[in-house]
Amino acid sequence: MKQQIAAGILAVSMAGGVGASAAVHQWRSGDDQEPSSKPTATATATATKKPSVAPKAPATAGSGTSKGGGTKTAEPSLPAVPVGSLQITAGAVGPVQVGLGKQAAFGTGYFDTDVAAPGCEPVVDLVWRPAYRDTLDVFTNDDGSIRSIGIRQAGPRTRSGLGVGSTYESVQGVLGDVPPEVAGYGQTGLFVSEGNGWIGFLFNATPEAVQPTDPVTFIEVTRGAKPGLMRDGC
Repeated sequence: MKQQIAAGILAVSMAGGVGASAAVHQWRSGDDQEPSSKPTATATATATKKPSVAPKAPATAGSGTSKGGGTKTAEPSLPAVPVGSLQITAGAVGPVQVGLGKQAAFGTGYFDTDVAAPGCEPVVDLVWRPAYRDTLDVFTNDDGSIRSIGIRQAGPRTRSGLGVGSTYESVQGVLGDVPPEVAGYGQTGLFVSEGNGWIGFLFNATPEAVQPTDPVTFIEVTRGAKPGLMRDGC
């Protein structure tokens, strides 16, 4: 069941970053004031070892080699925005929204396209540019559109200051004491939604064992489907 959160908690801000087996996420505790309207959450979803629809894995490195060896479209200028200034919102990180098509994502200046990825797929549709790649990841659908964005190192934050490294207690304080759910691989997830956008916060402990001081270890944003908070290698 989607959880609704006040638009003020997770407003979008322009900036960028990502990575799963090749990108990114970042957090820190937020001292921002709690919103007047707190979201609620229900439901417990048992994590599975694999997502129901396997997304394309991101590459960890690579050049701008195009499919078929053809000449690649001229690259847009790299955004002069540090990864730590990117804001996490429901369904987006900075200006990059889940659901963007391949060319639209490329046009933001945050991605390389058609990147050779030895050990994974021969060519990956989208990869964050090097300045963002260690912090963020991106999974794509078969048509190259963005399916999911992950944050795996400290840096990007929500408007309330939540990010990788924020404590369970601080996340609950902002979200409004939502029920913990099984996520990842038997770990704990806290989820919040706005419209059809989602943010999921992962903690390594199980819901029965999670402690107030346990840190967020991963964040995922999606649209439509609730984040699974799962990342597998190639």
